Amino acid sequence: MRQFQSFSTTERNTLSKAHKGPSLSEIYAEPENFLEIEVIDPKTHIPNPNDTRGMFTDYEIVCRTNLPSFNKRISRVRRRYSDFEFFRKCLVKELSLMNHPKVVIPHLPGKILLTNRFNNEVIEERRIGLNKWMQSVAGHPLLQLGSKALVRFIENEKFEG
Repeated sequence: MRQFQSFSTTERNTLSKAHKGPSLSEIYAEPENFLEIEVIDPKTHIPNPNDTRGMFTDYEIVCRTNLPSFNKRISRVRRRYSDFEFFRKCLVKELSLMNHPKVVIPHLPGKILLTNRFNNEVIEERRIGLNKWMQSVAGHPLLQLGSKALVRFIENEKFEG
């Protein structure tokens, strides 16, 4: 006479590995293709302590990726708002040359009035806006895989277009 086995024991013994869920190492493994980007750590620079002219704020862009179109897995660069403006113009031009009229590059967060420009709350609001904008742009599949301007903006210490 056969020994009794519960259904759960029988099922566990007979299901193939293909039917079982992923292992913990598979669940927590690095995804096949990813790009994580953040705009963080705004810093206001005062070139001449006796004169506020020339003051500017820049932001750190941190990128982690394993996409083959990028040269570095991790990069950190600092960019001013004017660099973001120039980068946007370069993207628009690059897309027009690549004949991708359906890719729309969103507008940057607005300019800050001169009187409030170095207020911490205003700077943080701009950082949040730039972070959303950067994630939107870098998250676009066509730009991730085909934009040389995106790679240069994220990886090169100095962005020259």
